[in-house]
Amino acid sequence: MPRKPKIVALEAPGTAPPSLPPDDVVQAVAAVLRPAIRMLLRSGIDYPRLAAELKGLFIEEAVAEIGRTGHATTDSAISLLSGVHRKDVRNWRLSGHPRAAARPVALSARVFARWISEADYLQPDGRPRALPRTGAAPSFEALVRAVTLDVHPFTVLQELIRLGIAGVEIQDGGEIVVANSEYVPPAGSREALDLLAANLADHATAAVSNVLGGPPTLEQSVFAAGITAASAAQLQALARTLWVRMRNEMIEEASRLYEADQDLPQARTRVRFGSYFWSGPWEPPPAPPGSPGEEEP
Repeated sequence: MPRKPKIVALEAPGTAPPSLPPDDVVQAVAAVLRPAIRMLLRSGIDYPRLAAELKGLFIEEAVAEIGRTGHATTDSAISLLSGVHRKDVRNWRLSGHPRAAARPVALSARVFARWISEADYLQPDGRPRALPRTGAAPSFEALVRAVTLDVHPFTVLQELIRLGIAGVEIQDGGEIVVANSEYVPPAGSREALDLLAANLADHATAAVSNVLGGPPTLEQSVFAAGITAASAAQLQALARTLWVRMRNEMIEEASRLYEADQDLPQARTRVRFGSYFWSGPWEPPPAPPGSPGEEEP
């Protein structure tokens, strides 16, 4: 005679998450997904394709959530929590879909970070200096050599040029390397997609952690509505100025800490600090009946 399934509370002792209204959660997630769905549709990816990808994500997160509570990650438990059919859970387990390994920080990114943060390589106004391609510091060759001795500086320069981060000019008969500190990856490029995935994933992780009652983390923004497009452009210029200041200070301190921590066995933590700006159309909400300026019917 089959045993009656045992029902256990999916909650680790002392770590009960706050009660979240499911309908409100769905509405919040829908608002987050809307721009992503716009990108999917423009890339020719329809709902069935996305649903197939989401199935694996629901399974993986269900496994993590069940494991967090200390319960056994059986096919039945995973199916019950995720809503994915047991057959699909079994197929997923048999085929195995390990998460993609985190990509190491590219050498080109590390070189550029040092270029835009170290005092020897900056102009008085904080912008990166144009550097002689070769020679003693401050030069591009010395900059690369300060980061690695395993890759030739010319190879790094070629990669920075390919990415649009730097260029080479001829001045007074010599080669000068200039930085593009306002670099944005080309639309549709692999680099742009990598940035989207990394930035939005960590931003979402911070926000969700705050909602679920995790250790408080920085996730705030400033919102203004009812201004002109010209005022929005002025605020965007201010945002870029503030970001450059914060970015340079953060890179300088992060580089110092990395140099101090890199050989420690407990150096297993990563951080991401970012900033964003967006402006778009806004319609004021309709005034309630009887408000000033309206006549009563």
